[in-house]
Amino acid sequence: MIKNTRTITLILIPTIIISSCVKNPFKRLTDPGSDTTIPVRELQDYNINPEQAKSLQEEYQGTLFYKGVSDKRYVALTFDDGPDNFYTPRILDILREKGVKATFFIVGKQANTFPEVLRQIAQEGHAIGNHTWDHPKLTNLSTVEAVNEIQLTENEIHRITGLKTKLFRTPYGSINGTIITELQNLGYKVIEWSIYSRDLKGKTKHQILDVVNKEVTPGSIILQHCKATIPGQLNAAVEALPEMIDLLRSQGYEFVTVDTIIQK
Repeated sequence: MIKNTRTITLILIPTIIISSCVKNPFKRLTDPGSDTTIPVRELQDYNINPEQAKSLQEEYQGTLFYKGVSDKRYVALTFDDGPDNFYTPRILDILREKGVKATFFIVGKQANTFPEVLRQIAQEGHAIGNHTWDHPKLTNLSTVEAVNEIQLTENEIHRITGLKTKLFRTPYGSINGTIITELQNLGYKVIEWSIYSRDLKGKTKHQILDVVNKEVTPGSIILQHCKATIPGQLNAAVEALPEMIDLLRSQGYEFVTVDTIIQK
């Protein structure tokens, strides 16, 4: 007996959803997503814009800092999201060779994974700041959740290094008045940045150096990273670092830690 069989072909018609997007003029440069259209002029960006940053720093005077004092030719190198066991040791080697002290904003989960690298950071005289336990946007959390992120990291840094830090940087520069007040109550100085080197944005060594060279002024706080999100992401930044140090020194700048640059 021959059975008749039918072949049924299903044709799937995809539904395309088109949404209109309005560009946010105050988009933080470190938010996820492409920002290749942002001109270099905006790279002195204070993660919102210079005027808003200045206003916020004045409103929360003594607690929130986007930039340090400008009466001396000081600059501060800061490195976020570590430690790791690949880029962070390479950065430490360069800083040691150049005689530069920097500030590392530590993610608690990373410190728990690589405690020996965090100890090295502390032993070599760099400043250490709190950068939450696992890098969430604090504005998306409840106050209780945000405080827990901060205190878990504070305890982990102290457990590993014996140090108590009162420097804090918000992940993605995402901040509001409630968070600032809570951090103030916990005794923290909130340190944002005045220059983002764009080291996580796929820039070349020369592009990174160009950004910093164009935007540096006395009191600049330079944001960089010591942990990548994808392999090879920070290769250009690490290659640029010794040249950046030489370049700024040739212009009369002195490298200091964040706690020094915010002192009046």
